[in-house]
Amino acid sequence: MGVNLFRYFYKEEVFIAIKFYCGIDIEVLLLLFLLYSLLSIFNDVNKDILHYIKLKLVLQFVNILLFLKISVGFLIWNFCSSFIFVKVFYKIKIIQYMLVECLYTLVSKFIILNLCLIVLFISKKKLISFITFACIFEFPIIFGFSLLFLFLLTSSYDFFCIYLALEGLGLTLYVFSSMLYYGIVSIEASIKYFSLGAISTGVFLLGVSILFGCVGSLNFLEIQIFLGSCLFLDSILELKLALLCIIFGFLFKISAFPCHIWVADVYEGIWTPITLFFAVVIKVTLLLLFIRIIFNVLFSIIYYFQNLFIVISVGSMLVGALGAFKQVRIKRFIAYTSINQVGFIFLGIASCNLTGLVASLVYLILYSVMSLSFFLILINTKHIITGKNMLYLCDLYCFSIYNIECSEHLVLILLSMGGLPPLGGFIGKLFLYFSAMEARLDLTILFSLLLSIVSIYYYLSFIRYVWFEKHIVLKLYVYNKCLSLDLLLRTFSLFLVLFILILPFIIYIFIYMAISCVFPLVFF
Repeated sequence: MGVNLFRYFYKEEVFIAIKFYCGIDIEVLLLLFLLYSLLSIFNDVNKDILHYIKLKLVLQFVNILLFLKISVGFLIWNFCSSFIFVKVFYKIKIIQYMLVECLYTLVSKFIILNLCLIVLFISKKKLISFITFACIFEFPIIFGFSLLFLFLLTSSYDFFCIYLALEGLGLTLYVFSSMLYYGIVSIEASIKYFSLGAISTGVFLLGVSILFGCVGSLNFLEIQIFLGSCLFLDSILELKLALLCIIFGFLFKISAFPCHIWVADVYEGIWTPITLFFAVVIKVTLLLLFIRIIFNVLFSIIYYFQNLFIVISVGSMLVGALGAFKQVRIKRFIAYTSINQVGFIFLGIASCNLTGLVASLVYLILYSVMSLSFFLILINTKHIITGKNMLYLCDLYCFSIYNIECSEHLVLILLSMGGLPPLGGFIGKLFLYFSAMEARLDLTILFSLLLSIVSIYYYLSFIRYVWFEKHIVLKLYVYNKCLSLDLLLRTFSLFLVLFILILPFIIYIFIYMAISCVFPLVFF
């Protein structure tokens, strides 16, 4: 009866409007809140704190809405045939639908939104402490607009829509990079990010223009059909050039080799909560979008680019491992370790199989958890006298004397980043190696193992600063204990320790996401 009722509604033409509303209801809700905030921002007495609270409440409501949509989608998928979904999306395709909603996009939005909530939660004290600055009341609005563009990026099914969302996101990130600057270093970071971001967007737009000239459309489905036929052989050189420009445009955004030069300077110069937002939320979103483009649009010709992905993976691992050796500043150290972690994610992409796709998604979640845990400690640790955060690695001297439990959590995070068993980082890298073995990438695996051994050295050096350098000089940096933050930190550490037991229960979600990524118009 449920299936017949569902098919009855699918026969109605009004379903297109209903489906369109269901696809953008979250974006419309965020846009209405942002417009309300812009209209009322000068009428509130406590506009900074009030808008911060309003933003968190709206994001929590959207989070509940996303969870309900995912649950309802699973129920619909279990009770309805896939033929219905193909028919529905075919109807929407007639009106040039530029957004798509499937399990992959919904779960991606759910992950992005929860990451944003955690970032706001971790940075709450930092935001309130800077309440006297004039630009702090702008933070919730710019943050909301950036989340809106992130959602549009996640749902985009057209390169033109991706370009518009990237431009809107870039405007908010340029403002973020120059917010609450600390002198000439921050100005240099914001100018460098703005200039290189404009160049990368231009390269991306060049690739999109060449692609439109070859295919005649920018829709993912039409490009996929064109690449799956013999027609693309007539313009294979132009297509390779177009796709290379698009890929290199994304490499800058996700700070992968060889477009990684800006990362250390920008991370060091911008405000620490913004660094967290850049390193986790922005990077995870763009990696999810990049994975969907590679395994959906380019799936039929993915082996043409396998060698390129191998070079990006190995190059990112090499730059991240060797670049972190000479760093004496904590945020520059984080920047190079993030490049190294992106190299491992590209190892799954270079495998060019569904196992690699699932492994990349799993390791992406692990990367976000490890980065959030590290930044949670960094942001909420202050000097007893000056109240400033740690800047140099030598500031970690004697850290374990005053912060025993926090030091234990920090050791777990660093060992997991290094990939030591039986922590979550080891399980994620093992999964990536299995996918590379399936693709017969033996030399790549050997090289990445050698670089992993090298990277373990500087992670252990980091731990040495925390526990064994007590005799050099006394540093008075103390972690500000808070019940909610302590609970979150313990949850992250428990997740990394017990990941080998949790993975069998959550692996089905990543498998469904992988199938939905490859077949978004068939599988919910």
